[in-house]
Amino acid sequence: MENQSETPTAKTIKKHTLQENYYIFGNKGSVWSNECHIAKSDLSGRTMCSTPMLSSNWARIENVQEIGCQECIELYLAATKK
Repeated sequence: MENQSETPTAKTIKKHTLQENYYIFGNKGSVWSNECHIAKSDLSGRTMCSTPMLSSNWARIENVQEIGCQECIELYLAATKK
């Protein structure tokens, strides 16, 4: 039986580890729920998971350090795989 305490419940990425042209984005709800997104400079107002960036970037305003959107993380890791 697998040890439950060793299985992570959520995967996050630290903002400072993002490659060039990628940045953190989050509206107030994303900031409060620890589900901030990853955006790329050329995605025309959407995050990697296609969430529209229609609000202020509260992740930047509140200096959030971790990205928690699992879909953005998976897409980012696939896009930046070497």
